[in-house]
Amino acid sequence: MGKKIEVHKVCKVHKVVKLVLTLCFVNFLLLPFTSSAQFDSTFRYKGMLSGAGTLAFGTMPENKITNAYFTGSLEYYADSRISIRGDDYLFINSLTSQNISLRRNEATYFGAFYHFIPNSQFDLMLGFQPGWSYTQMLVGDPNGAYPGVSPDVATICPLTSFVAGFNFFAVRWFHFEVNVRYTIGEHLTGADETNISELSFNFGLGWNFSVLKKK
Repeated sequence: MGKKIEVHKVCKVHKVVKLVLTLCFVNFLLLPFTSSAQFDSTFRYKGMLSGAGTLAFGTMPENKITNAYFTGSLEYYADSRISIRGDDYLFINSLTSQNISLRRNEATYFGAFYHFIPNSQFDLMLGFQPGWSYTQMLVGDPNGAYPGVSPDVATICPLTSFVAGFNFFAVRWFHFEVNVRYTIGEHLTGADETNISELSFNFGLGWNFSVLKKK
């Protein structure tokens, strides 16, 4: 009897969990409609200042290195279609164990973005951001006693990057963002050079407010 009662309780718990998940999913589907009520007809991109803190993951296919970052950005919408944005990437760690890995790879980017759907809750954008990184490689001997512990020279590396992404303005003051960035770069030292081109993905929440007075 005890086992039957416990099985019955587990089934009831599963039903409750399914109900909660279903309600969450329905609420997610209705979010664009319910949140639109929090916008008025004066919502616009022009004059808006936006910032975000996100988590990013990147892969360097040339060296099979996967990296994790904290990122921060600040963006000003100069027009309904054009914005100026700066991004900082704070290196956390390399997540793969290879003969070559990174000890540090902090990067800064600055450039312009084009917004395809002006003054919309769904902000589809494409950007070009040059930048630089402060990069130090760890080069190890896989046959040695202590592989991956020999640091290379730390250098400043020029970078070029292209970004595609979108923002979803769920409410007037906050938004959710997703970005995909492709960075082209070389780590150059007197002895060698290493391709540090990277495909990265970042996502998170941001805030925004208007710095121009409404007319």
